[in-house]
Amino acid sequence: MVDTPAAATGPGSPSPTPSTPSSAFTLTAAFPCAAPSAFTALPATLTVASQSTPTSPAPGAVAAITAAAPSLTTAACAAIPITPAPSPSTAPIACAPTAPTPSSLTLAAPPAATSTPGAFAAALAATASAAEAISAAASASALAAPATPAAATCPRVLGYSYLFYEAQRSGKLPPDNRVPWRSDAHTGDLVPGGWYDAGDYIKHSLTIAQSATFLAWGAIDFSAGHSTAGQAGYARAAVKWAADYLRACHLAPDRFVGLIGNPDIDHNYWGRPQDQDTSPAKRPTYVWNLTTQGASDLVGISAAALASASVLLRDAHPADAASYLVHARQLYAAGNATRGLFSKTYSNYPWVYASDYYRDKLQFAAGWLYRATGEAAYLSAAHRHWTDAGGWNGDEVSPYVSYDVVYGPAAVLLLGIARDIGSANVPGYSQYLAFINDLRRWGIVQTSLGMRRPNWSQWGNLRYANNAGMTLLLRASQLAPGSAERASLLSFAKSQVDYALGTTYRSFVVGWGVNPPLRVQHAAASCPNLPASCDWSNFDSPGPNPQVITGALVAGPKGPGDDTYYDRRDDYVSNEVTIDYNAGFTAALAGLVTLAA
Repeated sequence: MVDTPAAATGPGSPSPTPSTPSSAFTLTAAFPCAAPSAFTALPATLTVASQSTPTSPAPGAVAAITAAAPSLTTAACAAIPITPAPSPSTAPIACAPTAPTPSSLTLAAPPAATSTPGAFAAALAATASAAEAISAAASASALAAPATPAAATCPRVLGYSYLFYEAQRSGKLPPDNRVPWRSDAHTGDLVPGGWYDAGDYIKHSLTIAQSATFLAWGAIDFSAGHSTAGQAGYARAAVKWAADYLRACHLAPDRFVGLIGNPDIDHNYWGRPQDQDTSPAKRPTYVWNLTTQGASDLVGISAAALASASVLLRDAHPADAASYLVHARQLYAAGNATRGLFSKTYSNYPWVYASDYYRDKLQFAAGWLYRATGEAAYLSAAHRHWTDAGGWNGDEVSPYVSYDVVYGPAAVLLLGIARDIGSANVPGYSQYLAFINDLRRWGIVQTSLGMRRPNWSQWGNLRYANNAGMTLLLRASQLAPGSAERASLLSFAKSQVDYALGTTYRSFVVGWGVNPPLRVQHAAASCPNLPASCDWSNFDSPGPNPQVITGALVAGPKGPGDDTYYDRRDDYVSNEVTIDYNAGFTAALAGLVTLAA
């Protein structure tokens, strides 16, 4: 363990941008961005800083900024290719370069320029003039080939997101573990391995499977983005970690482990995972009899995860891929034969992650089983599950994407299959298309700064926003480049990813960007370095988490506005991190890199 905790970074990535030195002061002037028509007009920011300055602004500094701002208005908008000065830290540039938003522009005055007030003001003006000239020279290429934002932002955060999944690993950690503050834990579980669900230590096969399916899908259909980011290997490792666990949870053809740990007991513990009491009374295991206890939602999404893992890993791990497919077939068949919701059929099941639907998971699984096998019977089965749910106009079919419902992703998956084999060969094609074309209008509201959320939701809003972004990016990838619909879908998805990355007023990704979350609700991250103890006093501490769980996406603002996010450890509604929050976000990052290329 290191003496001073630092943000872990993604593979091959530099550390997060350093903060402003304490000896410097920073002056910031906001001015309207007179952007070219190809850009979105948003407020831009000019930051002028000295690395060694008096404790208060020198006379003339504010005047110099005010004078420079009008001339820099257009320059700042065109300054996308310019690399900001390393200090002070600046807001992240918009992720996808297809429709860039204005970035902040940092001008650093040299220490020598601060010897007199007049010299400082002169240096500001000179620096501003130089920046304007550089920006003007770059403006033509900024519109023709705005190359740096996608290359600098999305790939890096994609790596961070996979690092988050490594921080969530349970069981015996591999030799290449990149999270130094994590250790082996819960190795005595009936099924060791898998991911912890959130900042606690339960393991739920429903959320592990949903997250693994989204990660696998992103790695398959957005493989180019993963290659660009150098994350293809980490994506395969993440999916394999989850798939190995789900396969092991399938104890027998009619036995499946759905949950390890009781949330009511688990949530009474605060500390490191390796120090938790793991006696059966404190850490129970919930096993479903698939013949007598219908668990169609649980085993349906698990079948989808194993089938998608089989597709992703068939070249790198052919024996495992074949084994995953065997288990996927069996789990789907069991869920289809004995219908029911897992939370309803298990006596005294605890409340956690009770699902409302199962036909969507069976439909999703059937679609992935087709992609894994090419057997047309699975396409017919997928359509039966859709019609059993009432189809596009049915009360059950919901557009909101989460662990609870995947009708949108299932429809997009089947539309992608139709693109490959012809729409006439996919039963229900026209219905899926109509549903997806109407997807964005279903009770979705927008905050003043642009986050999209269901009009009823307070919990995990960034999860909903970025899951929608992932779904629509996958649909966009099926459309012709240059089409209006593709551009519209890309714009929607980009706006939600950019919001999460902090292009509005703050970052919602731990370890990234301006003012990132520091106190997320995550027990292990709240623990200091060993040998210090960790208990509820660490939960109550007002300070930042000693460990940085890099790449974790927080739940985000509760709504209705953007100011309902609180960076407090006790706010589990807006400041918790979970594996299902990051899943669609991860795929969306890869999608933006792929489709922007």
